[in-house]
Amino acid sequence: MSENQASDDSVPEAAGARRRIPGRTVVAIGAAAAILIGAVVTTIVIAARPSPIEQAGESCAASKPLDAFLADVRATASATHQPAETADSDALDELFEGVVSVEDDGKTLIVQTKPEDDDPLGITGLALDCVYEQLDVPTRITERIAATRSLDGRQEAEWEDYSASWSYHPDSGANLIIAQD
Repeated sequence: MSENQASDDSVPEAAGARRRIPGRTVVAIGAAAAILIGAVVTTIVIAARPSPIEQAGESCAASKPLDAFLADVRATASATHQPAETADSDALDELFEGVVSVEDDGKTLIVQTKPEDDDPLGITGLALDCVYEQLDVPTRITERIAATRSLDGRQEAEWEDYSASWSYHPDSGANLIIAQD
């Protein structure tokens, strides 16, 4: 074999040889990929999670506020050995129909209690209490809402990331609109 052949044999090896990536680079690339994947997953989870308004709407819709109230009554009654009355579910669902609704892609919650003629015991007012609890409405605002008279017209207040407006009339009930800013 000549010298030229020997050097020609080494050329294919050099051309086909792969460059080694240092271990630190591999670790850095892996860490960056993990961070990117984590950020994407977190974004998807946050986007899929219902807003606080949607959560309050779900928790306070239909007869759920009354169901929670009755569960408390039953617990108290069983502690004192007095049976609690059970209510007709269909009638309650009808009473609470349309009392709580979520609008504007989960950014607005509307509570419309029933008028005194349709709800003489003020049971639909439990939806207001439920919303107050779910959205952590400050007492300064809940007390203003409770003290509103029909002559006062529409009132407004703000707290944290929310704004609220409300009115009351005995013929139409309380109307509360909460928007998440």
